[in-house]
Amino acid sequence: MPSPALAQVKPPPKAKLKPRVAAHPNDGAADRLNAKWLRENGATAGAPKTEGATPVSLTTPTAAASNNWGDRLVSRAMQYLGTPYRYGGVSPSTGFDCSGFVYYLYGAVFGQRIPRMPHDMARQGTPVARNELKRGDLVFFGYRGTFTHMGVYAGNGQFVHATHSGSPVMVTPLDSDYYRQRYITAVRLSPQ
Repeated sequence: MPSPALAQVKPPPKAKLKPRVAAHPNDGAADRLNAKWLRENGATAGAPKTEGATPVSLTTPTAAASNNWGDRLVSRAMQYLGTPYRYGGVSPSTGFDCSGFVYYLYGAVFGQRIPRMPHDMARQGTPVARNELKRGDLVFFGYRGTFTHMGVYAGNGQFVHATHSGSPVMVTPLDSDYYRQRYITAVRLSPQ
């Protein structure tokens, strides 16, 4: 039986990925951020393209600031916008689930092996108050103390995450209705 921390819906076998849709109808800001990032950094194969999106400010690290581990983590995470969701996935070539995405990022950016399960990541990190979030902090969602989703805080009230079956890696506001109601905690898991 899978851990409650991975209580995500498993896609049916050989299911075709649906076209990208917003996780929630009120998340227009996430679509604009995704479109802006893709315009500025070039769309990769399979990445969604959004026409007519209004630009939204997202602080992008400069070369001088890229020494900060949080900026490096977020910059790498943004390279995977549009990567398909895959239950249990830990690779950009096959897709990611939410914790697999974070697990992969720590290995790719820092060469560090961290726990694979969200509750273990949360235990290993240092708790961070929501009003003190910094780029690269891990944010956790769920209910009644059980983690059902997680992502990487990207700054400006946004987080980047592997969403759910049928949707790719994307940027979403922490205050979107769905995630605001399910926010549990955040931790800072500094690389070693």
